[in-house]
Amino acid sequence: MVKYSVVIAVYNKEKYIGRTLQSVLDQSYTNIEIIVVNDGSTDDSEKVIQSFSDPRIHYYPQKNQGAGAARNAAIQKATAP
Repeated sequence: MVKYSVVIAVYNKEKYIGRTLQSVLDQSYTNIEIIVVNDGSTDDSEKVIQSFSDPRIHYYPQKNQGAGAARNAAIQKATAP
């Protein structure tokens, strides 16, 4: 079974990140890893992300560097081919 990496860059999206993560987790294909890079959010995005206990979610906070840098950081952490 092929493994897929789902990369998510987030910045101040506490209202949406929970639904985003749940949507990915609800997919029928389960051989995934979810890489979430928090690009220095100042809202409660981190709290929402950390409320998920699924071991497929890998969370990485960083100082704000912009959406491109956050996506690139997430891609570099991905382990699926």
